[in-house]
Amino acid sequence: MNQGPTESFGAEPPSNAGVRFYAAVEDIFFAAKITAAAKRVGVAVEFLRDESKLIAAVCSAPAVVLVDLNNGGMKTVELVKKLKGSGAPALQVIGYLSHVQTELMREAQKAGCDLVLPRSVFSQQLDELLRQRSCHQERC
Repeated sequence: MNQGPTESFGAEPPSNAGVRFYAAVEDIFFAAKITAAAKRVGVAVEFLRDESKLIAAVCSAPAVVLVDLNNGGMKTVELVKKLKGSGAPALQVIGYLSHVQTELMREAQKAGCDLVLPRSVFSQQLDELLRQRSCHQERC
């Protein structure tokens, strides 16, 4: 498990922000896409590379976690199980992977991923995914 620094990108969250966004992503191409989408939508996304820090973070407030299911630095299906078993309030986990990885998709869904998308669909719908979920505790 990589224990790199915590990085936060996108807009600064308002002090009363209800939903927090986190990403378990090491691919710099997708990190850049997520960061750009977060800026467009006006939300902050914190990139966490340490599993225990990620689990602790989601337990403090409603959260959405974006998981690159091909992240080589983490056992992602196990991470999803731990996240969903953490007792976190209003937690949503969105995973993405290559469209040909049907077995991994099934495993992620079984582990508790709320939504599993092919990389291309995730990229196309990223702004809307962030926008919709930034409002899931509030009326927008």
